[in-house]
Amino acid sequence: MSSVLSRVRRAVGVLTPAGRALLVLGLLGMGVGGWTGLVELRVVGAMCLVLLVLAVPWLLLPTGLAGTLALHPPRTVAGNEVGVRVTLTRDGGVPLWNPLVRIPTIEDTAWVRPTSLRRGQQRSHTLVLPTTRRGVFPIGPAAFLRTDPLGLLRRWREAAPAVDLYVRPVIVGLDALGLGQMRDLEGAATDQISMNDLAFHALREYVPGDDMRHVHWRSSARAGEVLVRQYQDSRRNHVGVVVDLAGAAYGKDPRPGFELAASVAASLVSAAAADGQQITLLAGEERMPGRSGHDVLDALCRIEPVDEPTLTEDLVVAATVASDASILFVVTGGHHGDDDDTAAALWLLPPDTRGVVIRAVPGVEPGVVWAQGREVLTVGALADLPGMMRAVR
Repeated sequence: MSSVLSRVRRAVGVLTPAGRALLVLGLLGMGVGGWTGLVELRVVGAMCLVLLVLAVPWLLLPTGLAGTLALHPPRTVAGNEVGVRVTLTRDGGVPLWNPLVRIPTIEDTAWVRPTSLRRGQQRSHTLVLPTTRRGVFPIGPAAFLRTDPLGLLRRWREAAPAVDLYVRPVIVGLDALGLGQMRDLEGAATDQISMNDLAFHALREYVPGDDMRHVHWRSSARAGEVLVRQYQDSRRNHVGVVVDLAGAAYGKDPRPGFELAASVAASLVSAAAADGQQITLLAGEERMPGRSGHDVLDALCRIEPVDEPTLTEDLVVAATVASDASILFVVTGGHHGDDDDTAAALWLLPPDTRGVVIRAVPGVEPGVVWAQGREVLTVGALADLPGMMRAVR
């Protein structure tokens, strides 16, 4: 039964408003004419139905239109414009006279009507679309209209598949992320002391539990006591970013605070990518360990607030996949109740990983406090972030 109904809906969908009116008029003319015996009504009804039948071959003619959609650029930042270039090629059959092409866009539908196309001809049109919000938006598919001269029947045929437009959060430039003297494995050592690494630092007295392989016997003989080597930790630059997706963390209307948090995270990722650092993003389902800034910024286009809390679980994962991170930023809202609770969750991280909490609370005064030995930054606008990062560098 459902298949029959779907076929009926598809058949009715082929009719334009004029076609539906003509069908009703034809059926009424035939029915009323047969009931009353008026030949004139039957003639009118028959003519209406004949017109509908004559319109059918126009939808069956071998007309084809192939095309492509291209975005310039394929990725942009919220507030910028993007160009959509649609290229249409006539690929056989009868000529097309001024075909109407429909292209669904971000919030509206764009219409293109190229000039007549003969076989093998190609036409290109460029549309300029504004972007007002972050997200991943399908552009297209482009479809062209098949109809008859009287406009009684219509059928949309796909001409070009849809493409995804990635609209990234607004980004502000940052000078540095407060990584101190951290360097790559192939560069200088860090300012962290290690008992097992590459760069020799100094000698110290032996304490029970030290690995005997690190004893410097020649210096021990001269000093008259056992001395062991210390090294400078030479770890790879690795920045972790955790975004709290819990809508409750951003208040009753989470959208403004959440978008500010997304922009803060994107700015941190952009700065880390500019320095050539590895980046790990944890935001609910978006778990991207050790990825490039390009991939992480794409992921930030997809995140949305959810009902369930995600922060604690993401920090547990961060302690594993980003255990070698030199610094980890936790971007959240201002409705957790207590800064100590948010900062205390960072105890899951390794002790040599610096943890910084950034609270995105639109409209408040920026500030820095210490909670549970961690820095807690509050930003009321994206423009506050560069100054706050310089304050804690």
